[in-house]
Amino acid sequence: MNKIKYILSNSAKFHHFELAKALYRNGQLNKIICGYPWFKLKKEKIPKNLVCASGLLRILREPFMGKIFFKKFDLLLQKLTIKQIDRITTKYVDKNTDADVLLSLSSVGVEAGKKMKKNNKIYVCERSSAHIVTQNELIKNEYNEFTKKKFQIDNWFIERELEEYENADIILTPSTFAKNTFGKSLSNKTKVLEFGADIDNFFVIDEQSKSKKFFDILFIGAKSLQKGLHYLIEAFNAFNHPYKRLHIVGSNTTDYDFFHKKLNSENIVVYGHIPHPQLNKLINKCHIIVLPSIQDGFGLVISQAAAAGCPAIVSENTGSADFVKKNNCGFVVPYKNAEAITDKLQLLVDDKSLLEKLSFNAITSTKNYSWSDYVIKLDLLIENFKK
Repeated sequence: MNKIKYILSNSAKFHHFELAKALYRNGQLNKIICGYPWFKLKKEKIPKNLVCASGLLRILREPFMGKIFFKKFDLLLQKLTIKQIDRITTKYVDKNTDADVLLSLSSVGVEAGKKMKKNNKIYVCERSSAHIVTQNELIKNEYNEFTKKKFQIDNWFIERELEEYENADIILTPSTFAKNTFGKSLSNKTKVLEFGADIDNFFVIDEQSKSKKFFDILFIGAKSLQKGLHYLIEAFNAFNHPYKRLHIVGSNTTDYDFFHKKLNSENIVVYGHIPHPQLNKLINKCHIIVLPSIQDGFGLVISQAAAAGCPAIVSENTGSADFVKKNNCGFVVPYKNAEAITDKLQLLVDDKSLLEKLSFNAITSTKNYSWSDYVIKLDLLIENFKK
């Protein structure tokens, strides 16, 4: 049986390069098209002839991302990037008909998906978050409750994605939470395939031990209302421990003013972007990672942390809730509930044996979540669609 050949496309990088490396090793990568410059992709070790790196607009965006005063300009560059990737992918699909599947991250596959289907091939729209309308409502409600700012995903994005959902042969989501937001009308074509774990970059460092004095809590993600960071800060402040520390890793967003004072505490350590080797060391230092998102299609940081022996507390509105439940490597709590997070933190401090058990389960679980395993499951999903 011939191997299924894939084209991947997205407007940045995301998890697609982990998938691309697994496909390449298996002789199944036809092309990956993305909105990152080549000089940032060399380290991925995928041959240049299999990568279309269109990164000029990304370079132009870098100084303006997360800056509220440049939000409109950044939004314009983001739209231009999406249209450019869709245009490049459409041209590639038109000239290269030997690929079997186009897997496009949502928003970049409007025209390319149509061209793929016209060629009697398969178009997969990958949506890594909740349905865009659900996502918009959840975040808009959060802004209405906590800030004077109005939130609205630009209708341009909503209209593109709704068209993709209807046109796609398969809507691929990474979690039950994300799938359930698509409703009955799209349920037959919406499938769940949990992301792989990056076990090459994240692992237990045997010579590094966690502090017996301090209790270290970790958050990895954008400092935003969408990620629910404010609930974690509230939970952390209520958490009773004389030597508690909260480590926050991630980029600033337009919510900077909302979080600025909340993060000004001697036992809260704030980081910007951290390269994988340093991030792995920090994860190995921490006792628990918390992802209290209002909505999160998966949350790759949870499987990364698990690979390094760090169990998790996640909200029910994160896709990684599936991972945590299935592997008994942490707790799932109601979203928008700081008290529930505090209770679980207190439980883990008071029950060291439970914490050790969850940490062991976390390490064990990721052995079944490699990106090679993901490719096997993806192939099966495609084969079942063909029948």
